[in-house]
Parts: sequence; structure tokens; C-alpha cells
Amino acid sequence: MKRISLGLAACLLAASGTGAGQGLDRFSFRLGPGGILAVDGRYSDTEKLSKVVNIGVGLNATLRYRVNDYLALDAGYAFQWLSVKKAQRPYAYKEQAPALNIQMVSLNGTFFLGSGYAFEPYLTAGIGIYPWRFSQTALWGKPWPAPSKPAESFSDASPGFNFGLGVESYFFSKVFLTAELKYHYLFSRNVAKFGTDDFSQQDFLGLTVGLLYRFGKT
Repeated sequence: MKRISLGLAACLLAASGTGAGQGLDRFSFRLGPGGILAVDGRYSDTEKLSKVVNIGVGLNATLRYRVNDYLALDAGYAFQWLSVKKAQRPYAYKEQAPALNIQMVSLNGTFFLGSGYAFEPYLTAGIGIYPWRFSQTALWGKPWPAPSKPAESFSDASPGFNFGLGVESYFFSKVFLTAELKYHYLFSRNVAKFGTDDFSQQDFLGLTVGLLYRFGKT
């Protein structure tokens, strides 16, 4: 009986190890820089946000779980930095290089249009939370006062959604080159907090390039 128990235990350990290895094969991690452009949202009753901030830059990271050859789930995080144009800087911050800082925490479903090719294009769509602020300094400094409520900060954590397209291409070993173009829409209008509806919902267009590493066996 003891030998049988030991044999069963060994089989279970071997099976669990094999399952863990197969599970790890489904995961990959992507990291890379990107750019972001404000599109059509309004900053005030006279200015669009695109007239207030410059094209931004950021860093993007994604953990991907490949459900099968054609479907994946992506958990993503990004930090984006859009500097405020000199002519649009509030007087108190003109020498402090203020910026719009945006974090993007998202969960996406990704559909691959092909599998096993040198280039694998895909479509992606998802939802997320976007913590953002107009920062007195370049990176995540103290936020500006809200436009019509100085006691409140000009910052929020807005829900939003995104969709886009991308491509993966084999580079070497477990490493792939990636490029992704994605549209983001933020439900950032908050009359109760900002005291005005002139600051509207915002939308952005982002481009990310980078490297993707696949875990497990090649």
C-alpha cells in the first residue's frame, strides 16, 4: 500500500508539473515605448485638448494569456505623459513644465486573424480605468486646481474603453516584435467635481512598439 501511495503521489506530481508547463506556454509579456495624441475632446469652451497639450510619450506593459491560437486575454498598464504647450500653461506653472499624466489600466480581448505565420495581425478591444491629472510638474506632481472649483483637484480616475489593431512578428528564440495602434475613449466629463461641463469626454490615439516574450517552451 505504501508503494502504491508513493507511486500515485509521484504520478500526481509529474502530472501537475506537466500541466504547469503547458499553462506557462500560454503566457507572454510585452514591454515597449509609445506615443499618444489627443484627438477631439474639449479642454474648455474655446479650446480642444489637442490645442493645449503636445503629442505625448509613454511606456506600455501587457501580460497576455493565449486562450488558443486565435484568442487572447490582455491585462495592460501604461503611463503616458503629454506636456502642456507653453502658451497654454497657467501663469503659476510656466517654469515648471506642467503636463497631463495618464495611467491606463485595461483588460482586453484580442482576436488573431492568423496563426503560425511570420506576421500575425490581430484586433483588440477592451475596457479600463484611466487615472489622470494635470500635473504642476512634468511627472505626477501636485495636480492643478479644478477649472471652476479651486478646492478640488484637476484629476480623476475615469472609466473608458479602447479598441485597435496590431501585429506580432517573430524575432528570435521566444522574442517577438510588436506594433499596436489603439483608440482610447475616456468618460472624463465630471461637472460635480470640476464645476463645469466645458471639460468634456476625452479621446486619444496611441501607437506602441515593443518586444514580446513568450514563456514556456519555444
